[in-house]
Amino acid sequence: MTYICPLCNGLAPLTASCPDCGTILEHAGRKQDYAGPYSPYGSADQYTSVISAFHWTGCEHVVQCPHCHEAYIYHVNAWPAP
Repeated sequence: MTYICPLCNGLAPLTASCPDCGTILEHAGRKQDYAGPYSPYGSADQYTSVISAFHWTGCEHVVQCPHCHEAYIYHVNAWPAP
């Protein structure tokens, strides 16, 4: 079965809120884009995970709080492709 990320494909909005202040988090791109061999960004390991799952099918995104300026890894559950 094929899966797609609803956030990557613009099918669902990001509705997660900051665990510290409650402000809606802003999308900052996919985690794998931060860890590429020619990436201008720091290591993706510097971010704190918001959601942890033991067995999970989906896509990881970097999100940031516009108020606290903290960055987190946000796990988006994949949807079955039609």
